[in-house]
Amino acid sequence: MRLSLTVCSILLAIFVIFSEEAFAQKQEAAAYTSAEGIRFVSYSSLWNEQKLKELYDSLLKCDHGEELSALKQVILDPAPSEGKSGSRVGNYNADTQVIRLFEVESTPVIRTLIHEYGHHFTYYWLRKKEGTSPRQLTESSTWSKVRQLNDYPIRWSGSTLPYLHKWDPGEIMAEDYVMLFGVGGSPLNPKSASVVNMLRHENEYIPSAQSQPALRQYWEQLAGLSTKEPIRLPEIKQWQALEDIEEGTNRLVFTSAATQNYQLIQYGIHVTSFREGQLINWTTAINTMGKEPVEVKLDMNALRDKDSMEAFNGIIQIWALDPQSNQLVYTPFYMNWFTFEPSSRTLQAIPPSFSGRGLTAILKRDGLDKWPLTHLIMNGMPLTPIKRYEDKEGNVYVPLRLFNEETVQGLKEQRTVDSDGGRRIKVKYKQRDIQLRLDEQQAIVNGVTFKLSQRVRRMGSEFVVGTDDLKTLFNVTARWDESGSSLLMESI
Repeated sequence: MRLSLTVCSILLAIFVIFSEEAFAQKQEAAAYTSAEGIRFVSYSSLWNEQKLKELYDSLLKCDHGEELSALKQVILDPAPSEGKSGSRVGNYNADTQVIRLFEVESTPVIRTLIHEYGHHFTYYWLRKKEGTSPRQLTESSTWSKVRQLNDYPIRWSGSTLPYLHKWDPGEIMAEDYVMLFGVGGSPLNPKSASVVNMLRHENEYIPSAQSQPALRQYWEQLAGLSTKEPIRLPEIKQWQALEDIEEGTNRLVFTSAATQNYQLIQYGIHVTSFREGQLINWTTAINTMGKEPVEVKLDMNALRDKDSMEAFNGIIQIWALDPQSNQLVYTPFYMNWFTFEPSSRTLQAIPPSFSGRGLTAILKRDGLDKWPLTHLIMNGMPLTPIKRYEDKEGNVYVPLRLFNEETVQGLKEQRTVDSDGGRRIKVKYKQRDIQLRLDEQQAIVNGVTFKLSQRVRRMGSEFVVGTDDLKTLFNVTARWDESGSSLLMESI
């Protein structure tokens, strides 16, 4: 075994040497050295010294710390390359601190550079502050706990699952860097000047990096970056038809991404309808300032066959860019699914169609047996998905914070009473005063005692109750849709 490992090491070393020599034998088309000593080398006639300087300037616009000076070289090669998961357009060598970009005459070079710099950034700071690397991460690592991926098929160190690029912790880290700190270096699409699809994370099944404030804080503290208050993910509040406007127009209202009254946010709204295997896309944009709700008009006629009055399904995605702080958020593909009935002009939230779009089979192949989120629909409107809470018997639970008086407006954490060892819980929802005790199977609602189907539990940091008890506690009827991992609720 030792002999085999030695032979493999020798062959790998020979391969690296010959690869380096092959690069050395190529004719440089241009070169540029930055003030930090980073050498940008082009082997393409399309990338001259001026364009290399502009590439460096784009990198400077990304949030960075002292790790920038540790980067040795950026090599631009027009040739294709193969990596661990097949064809690749970029590579970062953590030992030599060199970035290589491939197919630079036909691929988005800036986007690839920022991703590869994300590898440099994460390797540098993990090594310096925690003495580890992305390849050594396990579920118990600090970053892993902050990123909250324990229910996903991540290829942690020692994983027996087959390698997949999008489930590699190092690749997730690099993409997180792009989304959190690389927005400033990422230009808008000159053809549309819209923030829609400005950037997307490679793995959109996991919670977005922007939705986890603790993740931004983790890297800011590790790298000594200036702190930023994260902008918020927009949530749809209304989407009813407009009676005084031409038929087919609906009023879409969503919460602002801004956290300050003076904050300018650029929004892009992208709607896709699915009909008989065909996709129809419609996009609009609006810029607003401040924390007030945002309103746009949806042209539902543009999303259907004008000769048909049949209902159709679709999805609404909202993108929000703060150009001042260089922050971008967007609603994931599994949020805001709807069905539209043209005759009544009614929009209704529906569970995401995982099986219908072939996603269930894809995720099972990746190693994800069950979708780890619960999608919430209240009175026909979508709410922000939450972590799926389930006991060993398969009973599904929901956090009590969803039914606080303030929850409807902002999903704020519920109040608890410290007496009785913190086991007594009080919740106020509409005209109901509810008293519960942790690990017990009864509740007092407006002074009347009721027996619950499931005991009140604590799962993670949340106090949760069974979905079968929502009618008793809050006068909310609930229906569980397993295929879409969705809880459809009606508040009576």
